[in-house]
Amino acid sequence: MGRSQIGSFGTDFPSPHWLSLDPCGLLCLSFSYSLHLFALFASGLTLISHHILAQILYGALYVPLALLALWSLTMACTTNPGAVPMGARPIPAALAAESDSIITERDNVRGGLRRRRGIRRCRKCNDNYKPGRAHHDSVTGRCVVKMDHYCPWVGNAVGIMNHKFFILFIMYTFLTAIISLTLILIRVIRCEYYVPPGTATNTSEAAMEAHHCNTHHTTVIFALGIITLLFFFFTFCMLLEQTEAIQTNMSKIARMKTRAGMVAHPNEYAPVATEFNEVFGGEHPSLSWHWLLPLPVKFPEWAMDNIMGYEWDAEMFEAVPYQEPPDTDADSSIASGLSSSGLSRLSEGGGGGGGSEHGFGDEGGGQWQGQGQQQQQLLGGMDIETGTAGGGLDHEPLEQELLSPEEERETLVPSTSLNKSDSAVKKRSTGSFT
Repeated sequence: MGRSQIGSFGTDFPSPHWLSLDPCGLLCLSFSYSLHLFALFASGLTLISHHILAQILYGALYVPLALLALWSLTMACTTNPGAVPMGARPIPAALAAESDSIITERDNVRGGLRRRRGIRRCRKCNDNYKPGRAHHDSVTGRCVVKMDHYCPWVGNAVGIMNHKFFILFIMYTFLTAIISLTLILIRVIRCEYYVPPGTATNTSEAAMEAHHCNTHHTTVIFALGIITLLFFFFTFCMLLEQTEAIQTNMSKIARMKTRAGMVAHPNEYAPVATEFNEVFGGEHPSLSWHWLLPLPVKFPEWAMDNIMGYEWDAEMFEAVPYQEPPDTDADSSIASGLSSSGLSRLSEGGGGGGGSEHGFGDEGGGQWQGQGQQQQQLLGGMDIETGTAGGGLDHEPLEQELLSPEEERETLVPSTSLNKSDSAVKKRSTGSFT
């Protein structure tokens, strides 16, 4: 569905209250609430009557765990998962590293691929800055820091700021499923559902038990048992999978990309610090009481920018895509440096026959002009920030872009053939080029 907003709720950049308005997500979210409420009331009406142990389990364990599960579900769906705000700026360390990197992207205007130097941007977010550990979520329409996955059962993307609530939701759902199965087992034993119908019982105690076992509740108990079993196995598998995220402090997407080798370096998605846990927050990495409560995640103030991967101040920064200052624009600096170098060589060698002062004549001047033209062509696909037109890499087909990465990294180095031609020209010259 992408970014949307109704009133003050939505996932768009100016939305003050976060809520994914995807129809499928809202439907699954309503289903999650309905199942928990159904299990809560059905267990209280059918499983605990006239049995002291069942009443203790229900009141002391099941109700608190069910309320914590519903609280965690509410926090998971209404908490901003870590979406990058419009106008976010890279932290100094990221700016220094990314401004010197090569980015390959599609050119929607001229077609094909183009390569440029500069920071990462998300074209689906209107060219907003995209931190290194962020991934774009197509459902919410936003780039989410440390995105793990989109979960329809909570109706939201799971990221750095709500991953804790997602884990607590499935954990408390798993625990309520265990208590519910225990209550169902007590009911089955007490009412002797395993005894064939029509079997006579002569004891007065059995007669009293049969009086309290209302046969009209059998269908409800059967439905409750099926739902409880399904959620028991589902949440158990999810907890096993999320245990790795807690131990490694890495999201599912980051772990998959690292294992597949789709990273620039092994520590690209590694946690930024070891003094705390990036899923539950806090001041230390060990288990603490706030891990078990669906309270907002808080990180140390000194590490907040490094965790999110960007700087943001609503009062100081404009809500427009961040633009690199001219002194950090690698493309412009390289282009201007090489252009001035080419012009100086042309002036030294002379245009046309002007190079005869150094013994080159027309042949020498044409040689340096050829080199200047080649350098200008090699810069054609790099300076796209300034809008400079040119050939080169922008119009090469996709296959050539992917099959010849080594050639692209050597665009600024003169070719061997030109060096050989320079030597030949020097040997034919009557003067000395010094």
